[in-house]
Amino acid sequence: MDLTLRTFNDGAAPCFDRIDHAGIDTAAEALRAPSSMAWVDVLDPAEEEFAPLAAALKLDKLAVEDALTVHERPKSLRYGEILFVTAYTLTEAGDTSRISLFLFEHGLLTVRLGHGFDVDAVSENISENADLLRFGPKSLELMLLDAVVDGYTARVTAIDEQLDDVESILFDGRQSDRVSQVTFDLHKQVGALRRVVLPMRDVVGSLLRRISAAPDLHELLPYAEDVYDHTMRAADWTEGLRDSVESVRSTNLALVDNQLNTVMKKLTSWAAIIAVPTAITGYFGQNVPYPGYDQPWGFWLSALLMLVLAGGLYVAFKRRGWI
Repeated sequence: MDLTLRTFNDGAAPCFDRIDHAGIDTAAEALRAPSSMAWVDVLDPAEEEFAPLAAALKLDKLAVEDALTVHERPKSLRYGEILFVTAYTLTEAGDTSRISLFLFEHGLLTVRLGHGFDVDAVSENISENADLLRFGPKSLELMLLDAVVDGYTARVTAIDEQLDDVESILFDGRQSDRVSQVTFDLHKQVGALRRVVLPMRDVVGSLLRRISAAPDLHELLPYAEDVYDHTMRAADWTEGLRDSVESVRSTNLALVDNQLNTVMKKLTSWAAIIAVPTAITGYFGQNVPYPGYDQPWGFWLSALLMLVLAGGLYVAFKRRGWI
């Protein structure tokens, strides 16, 4: 378990003081101290490693279980005086991890499962907007969720660009197999994206309602509305991507079926053309007299019939576009 402690210093140059590998007692004391605001970040804790910190902070066992479980739906719940929020994070490449937040009166505890969320970059961004930290842990929650939603937007954009590349080769008959493979992969990616993004509407909506209901947090309201807007846009974009992927898959299947019909028409047409000479040679090959059977002109008559009838069929099929 990797534990990092950041404490906020309110001075001429507001910033976070980072203390790597802080002890559990130090972290718990910092989160309970009313004199300053602390952010404790825990990376990949085992249950037995996290238990002492959970006991020291009196965390609800259900919240702890949710924070340490790999597969858990994004949610925002209150356990007594502590607010618990959990969400999935995404990178542009599609790497998924999970982050859980425990909001105290004077501090924030985050539990991360996986390295997909760049906490250092978020910490730098928070330091640049340190004036918002005077509103307490809710401002930290707001900026962290903003970074999470930005990751969703980057991922949705990456998938949308892949879909544009597929659409550009959709009508190239030689690429139908590749289109099928890529669209199937995109379908799975969009499905995974929906399971991450759509529940975040409720999580960020809960944050927006809590900030709207607190008179002393009204200065944070525009920021919360902005994060909510980005979340809704990512969710709507994800739903649109699903429809677009399905449309490309359906179009590709229709093109493949049309191509198959064209091939079948050609095969049937050539089979009909070949059947004419076969029928004539079979007829003239009977052991019964036929016109010119004992004369040279009989051979030329059969050859002429084959050429005329087969050529007529070829012209007729060509006009219909079957060949």
